[in-house]
Amino acid sequence: MEQTLIPLKQPNIEEQHSVSSFEAHWDSCFLDASFEEWLKHLRWYNDKASSWYETFPIDLGSLWQPVDHLTPPFVFDVAFKWCQQLKQPTGVSYRTVEIYERFALSYCCQSLYPKTAIDGSKTLKTSCKMRWQEFCTEMRHQSLLHLVSCLQIASKLENGYKLVTVTDAAMLLRQSQRPCDRSTIVNSEILVLVTLKYDVSYPPISDYVDTFICQLILVLKRKPVTVKSSQLLAAVDEIHEISLEFIRAIYFDQQLIVRQIVAGLPTETQKERVMCSHRRNFRDFNQVQCDKVLLAAGAISAATFLVQENAAANVMKELYTRTGAHPADVAVVSSVLVTHLVPET
Repeated sequence: MEQTLIPLKQPNIEEQHSVSSFEAHWDSCFLDASFEEWLKHLRWYNDKASSWYETFPIDLGSLWQPVDHLTPPFVFDVAFKWCQQLKQPTGVSYRTVEIYERFALSYCCQSLYPKTAIDGSKTLKTSCKMRWQEFCTEMRHQSLLHLVSCLQIASKLENGYKLVTVTDAAMLLRQSQRPCDRSTIVNSEILVLVTLKYDVSYPPISDYVDTFICQLILVLKRKPVTVKSSQLLAAVDEIHEISLEFIRAIYFDQQLIVRQIVAGLPTETQKERVMCSHRRNFRDFNQVQCDKVLLAAGAISAATFLVQENAAANVMKELYTRTGAHPADVAVVSSVLVTHLVPET
């Protein structure tokens, strides 16, 4: 998509508000489209991700338990360190995790299940069980190779930064005691792309955080100036920084945090889970894990609560109006994040 510029500053009240570092940066980066259109675009991706996960008969979380090298903390920790070494932005590590998780799930299903419809028969289950150990063995040996391929792809989706080349990938694998030749690395990247049918452009949670905060800035600057709004605008940089800390925590401790969020969902959702099968509980995990709108809104609300507690309720209300993230659900995410990341005093 072609990118041009959109000013965040509002001329009629520009002199009444200071411009945050966050606002000055994104003033030169956002798309030349209304935020309403961009928000619809992000929500479309969010709904598309939910629909994608619903097509699989297994739980994403169940993949990690039998295979140590597939655990999300391992994936993000390695991707994060690789990005630091190659001076890639943190957003590339987020995209790497998103691509890798989607690849692992797709590759698992394509390896274990036939192309025909899933019928739940005993023959199918026995066949899957026999192939599961073989699949785990392959992923143990190939996980770093696939992960570095996802890193290469993620770097190509991040505008303005150098690509992770085959030479870079070979160096990272050699340092990780998994040396591979160039052709193997190239073939691995092709495997990831083909497995995902070249559909790799899903935005990470950080993209939603940046967009939602920009939207809040515009909304606040269009309203009459108040002490509370001025204080909130002055704290934008801090709110953004803390929100990203919460996002990093989600990627580092995804299993723990997402399961705590699922457990804390409103009573109606809990009743639905009790009435549904065990597999539906897994699907609930996937729905929360892929709901970037909800997680981003929760991170921003949690950060606002820490920085300016009396503005948190208004921020959640505004996020609901703009993104559709329900305040009750956002409050659960916010509470889990604050409890997880902020030590008790």
